[in-house]
Amino acid sequence: MNMTTKLGCYLVGWNPAILNECGEASHRTLKKYVAAILILMIIWGVVGYCFADRYIEIKTLSGKLVVAAGFMTIILCVERFVILTVGKNWTMTLFRYILAFLMAILGSAIFDQIIFKNDVDVKMKEVRTEQINKEIPKRIAYLDADITRTMGLIDSIGRANIHIYEQLSKNPVIKATDVSTTTRQTGAVDEQGKPIEEKISNVTTRNVENPLSGQAKANEAALKIYQAQLDNYQQKKMSVADDVNEEYKNASTGFLEELKALFSILTEDPVALSFYIFLFLFLVSLELLVVTSKIGDEKCDYDSIVEHQLRIKKNTLSRTETNLLNQ
Repeated sequence: MNMTTKLGCYLVGWNPAILNECGEASHRTLKKYVAAILILMIIWGVVGYCFADRYIEIKTLSGKLVVAAGFMTIILCVERFVILTVGKNWTMTLFRYILAFLMAILGSAIFDQIIFKNDVDVKMKEVRTEQINKEIPKRIAYLDADITRTMGLIDSIGRANIHIYEQLSKNPVIKATDVSTTTRQTGAVDEQGKPIEEKISNVTTRNVENPLSGQAKANEAALKIYQAQLDNYQQKKMSVADDVNEEYKNASTGFLEELKALFSILTEDPVALSFYIFLFLFLVSLELLVVTSKIGDEKCDYDSIVEHQLRIKKNTLSRTETNLLNQ
């Protein structure tokens, strides 16, 4: 047995020793299985590589190859699951058909997004433009609300300051009265012989700054803060269109966004839809190569040997169990 056949046995999961006892039919069946598996592994390796490059945004070649190898390994395991099933399991066959349908949808979606890349990019520009046109009025509305609130505060404080300055113009200073109390002895004594003291209150009047001037200064400081906020909001309002455009321009495009754009293209263009259906059916057909071959072909001698060994093992176990029970 040459190395190519051994490698084929490794991919398919067959035992080279059993295959060595089989005829040409089994060798041809092995080649069919290997060819089908290699086709699927190559296709899904490309899908995995493109998916890693475009959507996972892996920059290194080694990382993309790892993802591609992961996709290929999954396909190999799925196909081995079908090939190594002894006999015909219709439940597993139905499940494989459903899985083939789902995998074809996923594969055709990724392939079409790559094939229709330029069309998807044009569609995404239209989508981005619509998103920008919706986002700009929202942000302007938020900024207008902030501007209105801040201007209301500025007007309120300004009116309060006008009233304060009117009062200050009439009374820039106010009179403050200071009262101090002292005690002195009168020279007389009480019944107990203690000196008698009397309290003397001294009242002085002085001019001080009106306290409203401090409130006016605090209001002026608050006005400067609110005016700075107002200028900031107005500046943002002037540049909101440029800011939104820049944000959406630098935003990365997701898989679902491009999938929606692709769906719009397919629904609008019958030619694109026809190509998608063709690619979808092509991938479904490839996915079903192994399972269809497994079901439709006659049993090769490799399968017959495996099933024969299984029957012998079951009979041996049954006889052993019967002998043990009869003892």
